[in-house]
Amino acid sequence: MNRALLLLSFLPFLLLACSPDKTDETALLPVITWDEISARFRIYTDETLTLVPVLANTDETTTYTWKMDGRVVGTESHYSFVSHETGEFFISLTVTNRHGSTTDEAKITVQQNETADLPIIPQNDSAFSWRFPWTEIHLAQGRSLRVRPYFLENVPADAEFSWTLDGAAVQGQTLHIPVDDDAVLSPEIPVFVFAAAEQGRHTLCLTMTASQLTASQDFTLHVCPPPGTYRRSLTGRALINKVHAYVPAPGHQVNGYIIVGEGFPPACTHQQACDTVLAHFQRRWSVSLGAQGGYLVASFDHSVRNSGGDWDLCIKGNPYNYQSEPGIIWVSQDDNGDGQPNDQWFELAGSEYGRETHTTEYAITYYRPAARKSAIAWRDCFGQTGYVPYMSYWNPSDTYWQPWVEGNEHTYYGSRLQDRSTYANGISDIPPYDWGYADNLGSDFTDGPAGKMNYFRFSNARAWDGQPAELEYIDFIRIQTAQTGSTPNLGDISSEIYYISDYHCEK
Repeated sequence: MNRALLLLSFLPFLLLACSPDKTDETALLPVITWDEISARFRIYTDETLTLVPVLANTDETTTYTWKMDGRVVGTESHYSFVSHETGEFFISLTVTNRHGSTTDEAKITVQQNETADLPIIPQNDSAFSWRFPWTEIHLAQGRSLRVRPYFLENVPADAEFSWTLDGAAVQGQTLHIPVDDDAVLSPEIPVFVFAAAEQGRHTLCLTMTASQLTASQDFTLHVCPPPGTYRRSLTGRALINKVHAYVPAPGHQVNGYIIVGEGFPPACTHQQACDTVLAHFQRRWSVSLGAQGGYLVASFDHSVRNSGGDWDLCIKGNPYNYQSEPGIIWVSQDDNGDGQPNDQWFELAGSEYGRETHTTEYAITYYRPAARKSAIAWRDCFGQTGYVPYMSYWNPSDTYWQPWVEGNEHTYYGSRLQDRSTYANGISDIPPYDWGYADNLGSDFTDGPAGKMNYFRFSNARAWDGQPAELEYIDFIRIQTAQTGSTPNLGDISSEIYYISDYHCEK
């Protein structure tokens, strides 16, 4: 073979070796990554949003083209957007290097800032007052509980507090709490620890005596037989079969806002609300507990046993990697055997229990708004104030106050977790806590027999003093939104619940 023929025979291989690798060429194209999931941002009118995507495969020769409605609006690697009008805006970015171009798009939803005319938070500047989460309760023999007032306001300077139990004077204590300097709340709270030693009905009375005023409050305490007396069968349906109470705090996801399923009936009664919630659970639809303190109470057709260390309870929420809205879990036994949740409650300790991020004996009052389509004011037991924002973008209902919540104000009691939410440049972040809460992307949000959800242990139940409650079983469960807060684009922090079941029946 001559040299010319030899060269021609190798020519295809030489051309292949010298031609650029298309796979390598594609790999060198610009890469655009947004900070926000799916490049969807929400901001208020007149708020500036600076879009700064993370870029790869760029150098000093790279060019940038930002377009909106087909018109070039920017040529830098970042772009600042602002709008005086509400609506949805789509902005594309094309990044070009010597290997080619990459284009991606961001969606910006601009909503009206509806916090300009906030309602006035009512203040009690002169009259003595106090509030109590309950005035009658049942508890098993051998247990104890602490009784105290909340929102103790305008206490006379010469006031003295005294306690009697079944007509005999007993010694109370004083709890010191930090309150705002300008609050009318008292930093010193009278408390009494009741030990349920003798079965039967007992009357506890707290009296405030001052030179110009006397006030008193009676509490009825029913001491029932020892724990376990009214334990039911430990087997039955996995899913809860009754909703005893549904008292959500104000929130934009409670009425008028539907992701899946049906809404609540017009002029809804409390019983209709409970029936609707149960129907949602049976269909695996969600319900919202509203802002801080909002809650529901449910039960099973059997007592749910304490495994002593394994999972006992399954609760499904809808946490995301950028949004956890933790709910605190409470459990109770039917100490008097009447099938009603009128007995002592025990908190399931989560990762924050006993830390500075966790507050027990917390209370918050919401005030019914006088105007349509307005924010709802609140004040808590430390004198702190705030608002549940009105967000027509998410829910254009006339009000976020629920029709079955009576009165012009309503107080919720429970525990609180510190609000750790942040908002910057159109992006909200509500990080999860480590474990122990519903609707929370913690380590206990795992794939178990009931699917991907949060799982709980009854061995974490705590009494009022933080000691293990040592419950052999539970009959009732209560879930309450744990955080007080909101973000401009996601609204109030509110726990969402889809499903509550007995882990042992799911296995």
